Amino acid sequence: MLYLFNKYGELFELYLHSLIAKEASRFKKILVSNIHSNLKLEEIAFLCNMSISTFKRNFISECNTSLGKWMQDKRLQKAKETLEEGKLRPSDIYLDLGYNNLPNFSTAFKNKFGKSPK
Repeated sequence: MLYLFNKYGELFELYLHSLIAKEASRFKKILVSNIHSNLKLEEIAFLCNMSISTFKRNFISECNTSLGKWMQDKRLQKAKETLEEGKLRPSDIYLDLGYNNLPNFSTAFKNKFGKSPK
């Protein structure tokens, strides 16, 4: 690597950064594509081809929060957008957003936005 860095300098450095950026975007792509699923942490880490501890470290460094908080925030934001459209009720969407029951969804929504999802 030193040889390549000495020979190509900044071009080689940019290449190395591009490799890191591609991995980070792949990591986020997997997270975003599974946001509304009920996958366990182990399953998401497996999809990212990482151990659980490596996944947690990468996630916290990439997103500056825990996986649970991040996923809940994204799900609730999607719920808010969907409910604002006015076509669906909370009872129609809570399962699609990864919640197992309506009371848990309603409580989380109220804690996040200060009002009930109705």
